[in-house]
Amino acid sequence: MLRLLPFLLLTAVSVARAGGAIDAADPWLRGVPPGQTNSAAYMTLVNTSASPHTVVEISSPQARAVEIHESWQLDGMWRMRRLAELPVPAGGKAVLQPGGVHLMVFGLVHTPRPGEKISFQLRLDSGETVLVEAEVRAPGQ
Repeated sequence: MLRLLPFLLLTAVSVARAGGAIDAADPWLRGVPPGQTNSAAYMTLVNTSASPHTVVEISSPQARAVEIHESWQLDGMWRMRRLAELPVPAGGKAVLQPGGVHLMVFGLVHTPRPGEKISFQLRLDSGETVLVEAEVRAPGQ
């Protein structure tokens, strides 16, 4: 039995690593003034697998709701619409940034301070959940 222990531990570590198809790079949330409960979050989602993935749902225990949105400018006016899902191509990435695709965070349970972390759970079409911690940045940073 003791001879099997190193093998079992190595197998457990391998299985834990094999599940992560999506990584989040530089996740951050725009800070808000006191009393404001809505914000936006940004990050780059990197698909490290050979298969495409799609983010189909996002939630946070620190907010009432999180939605995927897209912003664009048309005739000098900013427009925004909700997206049902966010594809991340095989071996590619999805960039969430100001003025483009981003996460709208509604109903923050408290006003987060710069440096705090806000957690998000991204559910993929495969059923996998990706956990992300976004740092709160002061407005204008």
